[in-house]
Amino acid sequence: MKKQVFDSHALLFNALSVLRLKSSTLMFMLVNNANGDIKMKKTLFPFVAVLLIVSLVACTAKKQDWSAVGYFGDGDGNLVSVTWMDDIDEPGWYVGLLLGEDLIEDSWGGTLPRKGNSLRGTLSTLGSKAPLDVTLTAEETGLKLETGGRTFHLTPVETSVATIVVTINTEGSGNIDWTEGANAPEIDPEHPYQSAYIGLAEPAVHTFLAWPQEGWEFVKWTKNGEDYSTDAQITVLLDVSADFVAVFSNL
Repeated sequence: MKKQVFDSHALLFNALSVLRLKSSTLMFMLVNNANGDIKMKKTLFPFVAVLLIVSLVACTAKKQDWSAVGYFGDGDGNLVSVTWMDDIDEPGWYVGLLLGEDLIEDSWGGTLPRKGNSLRGTLSTLGSKAPLDVTLTAEETGLKLETGGRTFHLTPVETSVATIVVTINTEGSGNIDWTEGANAPEIDPEHPYQSAYIGLAEPAVHTFLAWPQEGWEFVKWTKNGEDYSTDAQITVLLDVSADFVAVFSNL
């Protein structure tokens, strides 16, 4: 899996708690105190959709008082989100965990029932690792997470809602990648992406790169439906919400 676009200082949250399913498209909306962003492979959509639906309906819970709601992190980059979800088949406390740097392999999520003064149960993963048995307990300073013999003490972290929302998609058979700044993205040919979401709290420069799959050629970038550039690599100032599309043509 390619290097993710967050670290312990970026405080990227809620890796699994907000989702949208539409026409076999699954988009994880990430929230960051400075920005939120995500890349997903189209080839993962059907599997991820089924797995996440299963995780969401696996547990039941009755809404009860629970003080530790929101986003929590520690200095090692471990992140937890806790939110009540009504708009699922079995409403309950939805928990998303990110215990590492890989958005897929180090993430777990699902609804947990309250047992005593804790939320306790099993969370599903999008990657190859086993489901995780967890216990969450509210503390005066935040949240205690216990799992696999390990204990994490996490404190609340304030987040900002993205005011600049940028999507990157493909038309035809091709791939895209991107990075913050003016340098070329580091391509991982084994894990190409066909779509991306970038949420920013303030303007920032990003560089997009598009390349075709076999039998196709790159044609152009469009922005909000209008021709933007015929260069495969573009550096843009993202200061307003926009929709970018990399267009490819069959040879």
